[in-house]
Amino acid sequence: MILLLIALLICHYLADFCLTWPALIRSKADGRNVWPILLHAAVHAVLMGVCLLVFGVTTEQLFLLMSLELVTHFIIDVGKAALSVKIPLLADIKRKPYWVLFGLDQLLHQLVVAVIWYAVSIVVE
Repeated sequence: MILLLIALLICHYLADFCLTWPALIRSKADGRNVWPILLHAAVHAVLMGVCLLVFGVTTEQLFLLMSLELVTHFIIDVGKAALSVKIPLLADIKRKPYWVLFGLDQLLHQLVVAVIWYAVSIVVE
């Protein structure tokens, strides 16, 4: 099951850092248009879904876990964007508060990945 955790973390990395586009970056910075963020969360859910299918998750479990990833990823990213807009210090990449918020964002995402991995590991084994 450790391979599943590694695969889920790789999926998160790919979706968060490799499969981005300019409209998403703008949306995450100014928080005005949430549609690219929703599409980004869907990319996360789909990548994770493919990974979970490979590891034998049932269709019911797949729908639930993909939904969890989609909803939590969207909420975390929209929340981060909203905070960055309301508190400009959090949007300044040259200042420490930006990186603290970025780290919190990643920590929350990784906790969701860990919950999903744990849920699968107790069901599959």
